[in-house]
Amino acid sequence: MKNVVMAATMAALALSTGACTTSMQQSSAQQLNATNANSRIYIGSLTCNVGGSTGYILGSAKPLDCVFLGKDGVSTAQYTGTIDKVGIDIGYTKAVHTIWRVYSLGSDRGPTQIGGTYVGEQGTVAAGSQAGGNWIYGGPNAEIGMLASGVVKDAGYNLATGIAAMTIRLKQ
Repeated sequence: MKNVVMAATMAALALSTGACTTSMQQSSAQQLNATNANSRIYIGSLTCNVGGSTGYILGSAKPLDCVFLGKDGVSTAQYTGTIDKVGIDIGYTKAVHTIWRVYSLGSDRGPTQIGGTYVGEQGTVAAGSQAGGNWIYGGPNAEIGMLASGVVKDAGYNLATGIAAMTIRLKQ
């Protein structure tokens, strides 16, 4: 029951945060941290280089190389992983740069404590430029939610909507 309530809370958070976004252009990690400095649940930003791929109608898999920047603007950690999509995924995308807003509804997490598996919704459309958004939920004790939205120029040609599963782990 606790996980259902947590998932519903994260979904509401993602939808309300996405609706309040005034610009579709991605902010920098530092800008996101400054904007969310007074938030009690925002813990930092995860900046990822996402590999390009070809969608095979029902899904795709992309490698991730990420850096987490804590809300304090000083603490960092490097992560590697994958993001897998299941659903409609037709076309191809080039490698892109994505910034996730990271929220914790549990204990206060440090930069090395967000590794794990996350699941949620994703949707993007690319016709040269790409617009879309993702929200995912999971991580340690299923207490972390992440939200990414924005526009990326020169991203490819693709239509994707469905379920996303992201797994990240600390780089050794």
